[in-house]
Amino acid sequence: MVEENENLDVDSVGFYKDIKKDDFRKPSVWQVGMLFSFVVIIFLYLGTRAQTWNVNYGVLITEFGLILLPPVLFLLFFKFDVKKVMRINNPGIVNLLLIFGIMIFSLPVIGVLNLLNFWIIKQIFGRYEIFQAPISTESWGLLVGIFVIGVSAGICEEVLFRGVIQRGFEKFGAVKSIFITAFLFGIMHMDFQRFLGTFILGALLGYLTYKSNSLFSSIFAHFANNSIAVCLTFVSLKATEFLKESDIKGAENVQNGDIFATFAQMSQIEIIGVIVIYGIMFCFSAIWLYFLLRFFAKHNSKKQVVVQREEKPTALLHFISFVPGIVLIMFIYVIDILRMGNIISQPIAEQILRSIGI
Repeated sequence: MVEENENLDVDSVGFYKDIKKDDFRKPSVWQVGMLFSFVVIIFLYLGTRAQTWNVNYGVLITEFGLILLPPVLFLLFFKFDVKKVMRINNPGIVNLLLIFGIMIFSLPVIGVLNLLNFWIIKQIFGRYEIFQAPISTESWGLLVGIFVIGVSAGICEEVLFRGVIQRGFEKFGAVKSIFITAFLFGIMHMDFQRFLGTFILGALLGYLTYKSNSLFSSIFAHFANNSIAVCLTFVSLKATEFLKESDIKGAENVQNGDIFATFAQMSQIEIIGVIVIYGIMFCFSAIWLYFLLRFFAKHNSKKQVVVQREEKPTALLHFISFVPGIVLIMFIYVIDILRMGNIISQPIAEQILRSIGI
């Protein structure tokens, strides 16, 4: 009875009226698994080489050629209704304004989760590593960074994950499809030190897409998140340059992103003060994020298309198509963990990866 009521809306006089249902052909679990594994393989074997040749051009080649092109060709080859599968619908200006606010207030929340992730990694390995995007501090560096990291990733990764892969899992229901896709999104970023924050971001992007029935919602949200991060990184790099020129103590730790080393140089009172400030920022942002998401859901109550769950269980055989991609990712994670744990050296880790062609 609950499932039936999810497909209905009640008007002011008590009559039921049907709301939109997604009664069209979607990609299967097997198909999106094959697509995911294929993209992972070409991403690791070709994308890394392209980015080694030239970082900015390499990222653009990776995003548009290796991440965007495969799902588009996949939909066309198997003759899916591209507009319906990828939710090519106008999100509306109000949604875009709400999404921008949601991403602003999600940044401190995700930042704290990443900090927690870093702290756990440091407790295990005694250190953690920050992989900073290669952003130039020249006048053109900010615009290039926004286009390369904000625009390209926002479009290409959302087409793959929220546009196609999430559709493949909707037979299990909206919630499961969002979280499974977020998990795949998180592990494909190849950084277990930021997995928690990336996973939550992926789930948020999936929720925005589903509620608004528009892929443009997650594209804009992804673009906003990455672009804001690029701007903050640019400002941080500029501030670090100033600190180093001024010979201010702790500038090296700021440059390396080692916030725990910076804490070690503070007095107990200073540490308590920083924790209190971060706690207030987190709570303030979390509250605003909650209410904005509630308002976003209410605003899109008539746009949301209820997914049709299948009662028939899916055979485990259908998930085998994910195995090549996930095994390859996990292999790289294991090598990275062994390296960080000083079980193998950096040259040996690189030699192992070269031995399998990466």
